[in-house]
Amino acid sequence: MEHNKRTRSENFFGWVKNLFWLFLFISVAPSLLSGLRTTLEELIFPKVHVGCLTINGSINDASFYIKKIDEFSKASDIKALLLKINSPGGYSGSCNVIFNELLRFKKNKPIVAVIENAGASGAYYIAATANTIIAAPLSVVGSIGVFMELPNVKELLSSWKVDYRYVQSGEYKTAGSAVKELSAKELTYLQALTDAQYQQFVSDIAQCRNLDLKNEKVWANGRVFSGHQAHELKLIDKLGSLSDGVDELKRLLKTDEELRFVHAKKVKGLMRFLSEDDDFGHDSMSLSDSVASFVSSVYQKCTFQQQACVQSRL
Repeated sequence: MEHNKRTRSENFFGWVKNLFWLFLFISVAPSLLSGLRTTLEELIFPKVHVGCLTINGSINDASFYIKKIDEFSKASDIKALLLKINSPGGYSGSCNVIFNELLRFKKNKPIVAVIENAGASGAYYIAATANTIIAAPLSVVGSIGVFMELPNVKELLSSWKVDYRYVQSGEYKTAGSAVKELSAKELTYLQALTDAQYQQFVSDIAQCRNLDLKNEKVWANGRVFSGHQAHELKLIDKLGSLSDGVDELKRLLKTDEELRFVHAKKVKGLMRFLSEDDDFGHDSMSLSDSVASFVSSVYQKCTFQQQACVQSRL
C-alpha cells in the first residue's frame, strides 16, 4: 500500500517535472528558432547592420542613450545609426551629453534622424547631429530655447500655517526655491544662467546646420515650426518618413543591400533585477543589492525633485 502511494507520488512529480520542461521548451524554442533563421538568412542574404535608437518622450536621463551609442560605435558590424525621434525635449544637461556623444559617433559612422510627430527643443538639439534630418510635413520641429520652471507655494503653506525656513551657506544656494520669494538678485542670476545655456544651444545648432547666427531670432526664438516651415528655414533636410530615412541611409552607405536594424531596447520590470547588466551600465549585482539600489534610487529621485525647480530644460 505504502509502495503504491510512493509510486503514485513519484509519477506525479515526474509528470510535473516533464510538464515544466515542456513549457520551458515552448517558451524558449521560438526565440531559438528565430535566431537560427536570422543567422541562416544572414549567411544566404547578407544585410547591412544599422543601429536604431528611439528617443521617445521627455529626456530626463542620458545614461541609457550614452551606453547604446557607445555600443553601436564599437560594434564593427554596425555601419550607421538611425535616430527615431518623437520627443518635446528634456533636461539641458542630458540633451547636451547625448549631443556630444553623437558627434563623436558621427566622426566614424553616419547618422540619419527621422522626426515623426515632434522633434522639439532638446530633441531637436540631438537630431541636429545627424548627417540628414527628415521630418514629416505635419510634425513640429524647433522650439530652440531654454526655460526654468519656478513654481511657488509659499502662500499656500502660509494658509496652512506652515513656516518653512532655510539654514544655508552661499548667497544663491536656495535661489528658485518653491517655498520662498525670488529676489531680484536671484532672478538676475537665474536669467544669466539660462542665457548662457541658450547661447551654447544656439551656437551648436548653427554649427551643425550651417545656419547664420545673425538670423537666430528667426529660427531660435522658442517657436515650433511645422515640417514644411522647418524645411524652409533649413532646420531639416527633407520632408518624409521612415522609408525615406532608409533610402537616405543606403545613399550615405553607398549600398543597395537590405538594411537590418539593431534596436536599442531597455530592460524593464523584474528582468532588470535579474539581468547581468542593466540599462545604466552598472556591473552585475545580486538581487538584494539591486533592491537596495532601487530603494536608494527612489530616495535620490525624491531629493532630486526638490532641486528640479532650477533645472534648465531644452
